[in-house]
Amino acid sequence: MAKLRDERVIYVGETHTAFADHLLQLEVLRSMAARSGKLSVGVEWFQRPFQPVLDDYIAGKIDEAEMLRRTEYYQRWRFDYRLYRPIMRFAKEKGIPVIALNAARELTDEIRQVGIDALAEADRNDLPGSYDFSDAEYERMLRDTFKNHPPGNGDFRRFLEVQLTWDESMAEGVANHLKAAPDGRILVLAGRGHITGRHGIPNRVTRRTGLRGATIATFTPSVGLPNAIDYLVLARERSLPPAGLMRVLLDERDGSVFITGFAGGSPAYQAGVEKGDRIVSINGEQIKRFADIKIAMLDQEPGNEIDLSVMRSGLFGSERPVELRFRLSGRGGVVPH
Repeated sequence: MAKLRDERVIYVGETHTAFADHLLQLEVLRSMAARSGKLSVGVEWFQRPFQPVLDDYIAGKIDEAEMLRRTEYYQRWRFDYRLYRPIMRFAKEKGIPVIALNAARELTDEIRQVGIDALAEADRNDLPGSYDFSDAEYERMLRDTFKNHPPGNGDFRRFLEVQLTWDESMAEGVANHLKAAPDGRILVLAGRGHITGRHGIPNRVTRRTGLRGATIATFTPSVGLPNAIDYLVLARERSLPPAGLMRVLLDERDGSVFITGFAGGSPAYQAGVEKGDRIVSINGEQIKRFADIKIAMLDQEPGNEIDLSVMRSGLFGSERPVELRFRLSGRGGVVPH
């Protein structure tokens, strides 16, 4: 980090589920924040239309739960938020702007369906300002990735267009931020596939700004080219603390969440929860969507007791309330005493 003190843009790649990668990102962020001057952190995890929500969160106008709901985090990204939480909390504590870099899912879904050339005019307005299709090595890498996808995932051209829409959108967001703050710096956090070899985001930022920047990631022995990084860090594998689980299957419909089944060793089933129950609240927190459950369970550990309120169907379409209390299990279904 001493060598990189004058860099205006630094990229730290991640495997989304690797906690050690996110701890490395946090350490780089801490080091950059220790220097004076304007600093922002651009992230892949949030999509561009939700920038005002992130601004409100960093400004303290909304809390974490409201931020997760309004960014539709659990519908659009879905990885365990605890992986990213230390980064987000540090940014909020220090007042560091978090920049939503990723393209909207609606745009990439439409490109996947019809391709860029057939997009409606309204969708074309959301495209990045320019594309570079000339990187033959990157295209070869993406072809290898595409071959490993299940059959029926469309043709390679659309797959390539979606990938480049992600890359170019994120690069454009980084470049725009750097141009708007000539004395500012930005830390970019994204999947290592968008950073390795500089093919994804970095070269496309360079095309727009002339800035090369530096790339950092953990060393992963099981991969080859994804280790094409300026600074590789040896890091021990780290795991999140085990999450407390009800071990239930859920369905969200009509503004409610219903129990549709149970996994083995479900403490909810053992406590008397039934298939078809409509979840009303968890520990007094109202449940209307799947995201509400994820948020209510975010800090729960195996062995914690929760209060679950459900509505149970009766005769002639009636419902009756049922109140239950039980201890959560871990991933193996075992309930600690």
